[in-house]
Amino acid sequence: MSFMFSAVDINTIARILGAPATTVDADTTFRLSNDKTRQSLSLTISNDVALGADRTGTLVVAQTQHGYFELHGCVGYVPFEPDEIIFIGAEDSVSGKRLTGMVLGKECTCSMFVNVSRENLTADFTELDPRILMSAMQLSLTEEVLNP
Repeated sequence: MSFMFSAVDINTIARILGAPATTVDADTTFRLSNDKTRQSLSLTISNDVALGADRTGTLVVAQTQHGYFELHGCVGYVPFEPDEIIFIGAEDSVSGKRLTGMVLGKECTCSMFVNVSRENLTADFTELDPRILMSAMQLSLTEEVLNP
């Protein structure tokens, strides 16, 4: 396991999302609510989770009224001011580098982009198929995490 959320990271996430962190054992949870839309979101971050096949890593879980989303093996995050956090997962596969991004917002928004080709992040956006433009644009913000 190469990435773990530190206390500084947890404080940054709490500030951006406007929700206090509650830590119990190895899990840190943030509870968000949006009075206007009546939406709610629960975000749980866990370090050092057994992910299978003798592999441990960081797990990010978002629960909303619309679904349950898990990002296994989170490799970092990017605060996207003023009110979003982008969690990123990366994996080498037979076909090349693949990324997963979970974008969470203070207003209880949650988007997930899975199995995105890393080359799309640096492509000329005018040449990409419009149907994949949103994932390329959102995940291009994570290049600083992927290329430290």
